[in-house]
Formats: sequence, structure tokens, C-alpha cells
Amino acid sequence: MAPQSYGRPHRAPSSCNSSIENSLSAPPSNSTSPATSGDVYTVPAVPTSNLDSLEFSPEESLDIFRTRMLQYFPFLHLPSNAQWMRQERPFLFLCIMAVTCPSIPTKLALGEKIRKIATERMFLSSDPGAVNLDLLLGLLTVLAWGYDHLLHDTAMGLPRFTQLAITVVYELRLNKPLPDDSNVLTAGLGGCASSRAPTRTLEEQRAVLACFVLSSIVSTCLDNIQPMQWTAHMEECLEALARKRETPLDEVFAHQVRLHRIAREAEHIRIASTAVPAAFHLTALQRKVNEVKQSITPELRQNSLFRASTYYTELSIHGLVLSKKQDTPDLQRLEGLHACLETARSALDSFFQISSTDDYIGISFLFFNYLARSILVIMTLSTMNDPIWDTNLVRSTVDVLWILDRLISGVQEAKASRGEEGESANGFLDKSTKKLMSLRASACAALMPEKTQPQRSSAAQAAENDLQVLSMLQAYEMMDAGLMASFMEGTAIFDGFY
Repeated sequence: MAPQSYGRPHRAPSSCNSSIENSLSAPPSNSTSPATSGDVYTVPAVPTSNLDSLEFSPEESLDIFRTRMLQYFPFLHLPSNAQWMRQERPFLFLCIMAVTCPSIPTKLALGEKIRKIATERMFLSSDPGAVNLDLLLGLLTVLAWGYDHLLHDTAMGLPRFTQLAITVVYELRLNKPLPDDSNVLTAGLGGCASSRAPTRTLEEQRAVLACFVLSSIVSTCLDNIQPMQWTAHMEECLEALARKRETPLDEVFAHQVRLHRIAREAEHIRIASTAVPAAFHLTALQRKVNEVKQSITPELRQNSLFRASTYYTELSIHGLVLSKKQDTPDLQRLEGLHACLETARSALDSFFQISSTDDYIGISFLFFNYLARSILVIMTLSTMNDPIWDTNLVRSTVDVLWILDRLISGVQEAKASRGEEGESANGFLDKSTKKLMSLRASACAALMPEKTQPQRSSAAQAAENDLQVLSMLQAYEMMDAGLMASFMEGTAIFDGFY
């Protein structure tokens, strides 16, 4: 997708504020038309003071979101008509305005409004149409691009938004087929029997699949939430999406979901007690990944999201050899370690092929998590204490400090391009720079030459290295208290690379 300017467009200062204010200040709709009931729920007004700093018109924000952001998690197919969005998807519209807004104070104010609206619709409203697809799409958008864990310096918003999204999926029964029985009442239809054919729209199918992927990522990062369980109907949704392909990005998204299913299988195997040697699982799972690779077009093989999803899944698979040390011969374990190194290095090479640092603005939390896992894998391989593994060879092959320096430089360039640098020290790009610098300091300490460190036992050195990597996880809010406690108790946190 060709890069487009992400600078501040010149336009009349009132065009953005008036259009958004009008759309969000409309009186509540009492319509119960079958065509709209359960799909449209009027969003309460946002104070005009919160809209003054919006730099883009609705059309410009939608264009930025569509052309610069959706490529990193294409779970939506948006019309170009902003007026339709304001009328039919007002909450999603508000969330898109929030995630594309450069102004940090305005972004925070809109984020607070989004929280209040979601809370009111989920728990306080008696309107049967309050919990609907619009709410779900907005929650998924905030999860993917809100970077709540950076703006608020805590990762707790991630599982909460995720749990809300899962709850909406279950309430709307999007993970199940529509009931054939016309006497069955469907959520969100105001108590009226469904007159629709028992099929899901592509918009609904993308939404449930997106919720599965995001919940899988969040549950992997944090140990306090369970991901959505895969169902037979979700498999039907995936097949329908791959078959119909309403947009070219549908193919990318379908393959991304398939790869995440394989990664979840690897995670289940990692934590399960089984007598089957890890090598058997690894072979079977890698075969599935290869089948996905073979089914794609040559053009798609160069897609950054597809490649990142593939590397993420392969790291999950190769990590099985490490998590099953007791039944894995040294040679197989060595092969697994080397495969992890090569996969992580390829993932980082692919990331740095992004055409412009302006594109950093559009990277989703999901895509960034792919990148973070590769960095932490390389850091772990560079410091692990294992007699079969040569850390000096790793360090001569991949320079993690150079990787972090390049990332820091790229984020700073994106920050300058966006114009955030003179406005706020609390923007997510500014905080990303600080977090990455903290990661670099931890990496530098862990990689310090042994001759400059105090003499200590190999066990003590290994523990120190583990704690250095742990500090990297904590620095980027990638570990919660439960995981930290498990690590301190001696649990193999990095088996399978979290």
C-alpha cells in the first residue's frame, strides 16, 4: 500500500469540530425499525472543548485510518462516506477519531468519553439496542490502536477492554450460528423475533474473528484473562471471509486468523501435560504453517502483516522444544534454539522494511506485539545459560542494541513528523521512546562483558540475566503481577517465549 502524507492538512478550522459535534450531539433515536434496531445507538455528546484540538476532518481521519492503520489489522471494511459512519456506526466513528487524533489531551479526553459510553451501554442502559455491533467494533478499534497501556502507564486497560469485547460477542451470539427458529429472541433486536436469514454479515464475521485474535494476544501478554474459545461457527466465518473477499485485505486477515489458531494450539501444548515428545507436535504444527504459506499468492507473501503473523506463529512453535526440555534431546533443542534465532531475526528484518517511519503511527498493538516478542526472544537467546548454546555466536549474529537504537530513531522520526514533540511529553510516541530506552538500558546491562562484571557463580549469572530480561518485559508493561510472581518462584517464564 503506497505511503501517504501523515502531516497536518491545511483546512478551515471549524470543519472538523462542527461535523463531529453535530453527529455526537444528536438526540437519542427511538427508532425500532428492523433495518436499524440493534445496530444504531446514539452516542452522547462530546463537549466542544474536547473537539477543539482535533486536527483532521472526519473524512481525513477515516482516510488515515483506512490507508495507514487498517493494513496492520484489517478487521474492518469502511465506506468512504463519513456521514454514513456518523449515522450508522457512531461509536466506531468516535473511536476512530480518538485513535487518529494527534493531540494527546484530546485523545485522553475522547478516551475517557469512550470508557463512559461503553460502561453506560454495557451496564446501565435499558435500551435493548445499546449492546450492538457498533459497540463491539469500537472496542476492538480502541484495543488495537488506543495504546491505553502507554497513555495510562498501566496494562490493566487491555484485559478490561478485551473482556468487554468478548462479553459483547457472547451477548450478540456472534460466535454461534443465528437461530433458525423465528421464536428465538436475538440479542440487540429489541425483543422482536429475527426476520433475517440465518446468515452472518461479513462485518459480523470479521468482528468475531478479530475478537479471537486480540484476546489471544492479550491473554499471552497478561496472565489474568482467558482468550475466546474457537467454535465451529467461527470456522464457518473464516471460510466465508476467505471465499467472499469483499476487500483485498480480507485475504490477509483470514490468513492472520489461521496463523493465530496455530499459535494458540502451540500455547495449549506448551502448558499441557503430555507424553507425546515435543518434536512430534512441532512437526505437525509447522506443517500447518507451511500449508498456509503454500495457499497464498506471491504478492501476499510480501505483505508485512502476513509475514509478521507467520514469524510470530513460528516462534510459538519452535518454543515448544524449549518448554519440553525434559523429553527433548540436546540436538533437537539446539535446532529449536537456532530456529528461534533465525525466525526472530527474519521478523525484525521484515519490520525494518516498512517503507516510512510515518507508518509507525498506524502500527496496531497486535503488530507491535509481534515485534516485541522477536526482540525479547533475541534478548533471551543472547543471555541464556545453557551448555549447548553459544551466546557469543548469537551476539555476533544479531546485535540487539543496534535493533533497539534503530527502533528508537524510527519512533523519534515518526514523533517529529506527527508534530507531537512540542505538544506533550505524555504522548504514546514519546512514551514509546522512553520505554524503548529503558529496554536498551536493561539489554546493555545484561550484555555487559563478563570481565567488567563482578565475579559470580554461573547460577547467579543466569539468574541475573533472567532478571534483566524480566525488567525488559516490565518496562514495556508486557508482564502482569501474576506472571512476575511465577517467575520469582522459579517457574519457567520464558519457556516457549511467554
